[in-house]
Amino acid sequence: MRRLTSIGAITTHDGIRFRPIGHHSLTRSLSKRGPGYKDYEVAFPFAEPMRIRVETGRVFADLTGSRFASEQELLADRIRPGSRALVINAGTGDTTKWIADLAGPSGAVVSLDLDEQSVQFASRRYAADNITFEHGDGSLLLGEPDNAFEFILAPRAFSPNDEGLDLMPLWRLIAPGGTLAISTASGSVLALRLSRLLGDCSMGQARTVVLERAGISLAIATRQI
Repeated sequence: MRRLTSIGAITTHDGIRFRPIGHHSLTRSLSKRGPGYKDYEVAFPFAEPMRIRVETGRVFADLTGSRFASEQELLADRIRPGSRALVINAGTGDTTKWIADLAGPSGAVVSLDLDEQSVQFASRRYAADNITFEHGDGSLLLGEPDNAFEFILAPRAFSPNDEGLDLMPLWRLIAPGGTLAISTASGSVLALRLSRLLGDCSMGQARTVVLERAGISLAIATRQI
């Protein structure tokens, strides 16, 4: 809570320093009484500094807590050491780093996001030998071979009202025994159809469960063959 209400500089345990610009707290800035955003200058121990803007759709775990905390809680036992992993709509990188830590040094994670500032921040904040941060969407995966990943997470990557979502481009990338996890808002059109969509694209080759946590539906499909 202190991070949300503080108007002074914040330094993380590993030396990342967030210096707020302006006099209002983050909570006030994002409220109806504020402008809807809050800017910070960020200094990194081993990378060039940069300015970030916190908005409703762009949050930073050091300041607000993880945007995908529910997904992390539900998936903690699904990521094996040595896994090749992919995150689509990765945001500002903390969930990618969390997956990379679970996959370990023998694993590798590709992190995609359409927001350039989020990718720039993530590549500085969470730089690691087993992570690749890229600016773009799923179209970057067209050249990837089938069965390229053991774990794919698409957290809130698709419109909750999408009735024509095709998951085959992602499913073909899942290796046998691997997992595809997709989250969306609970009760949405997409949430009600996720299990069937995964069943259709897997042609009966998946075991699928749908879990609920804090207003989020998370569909997890494990490839059988």
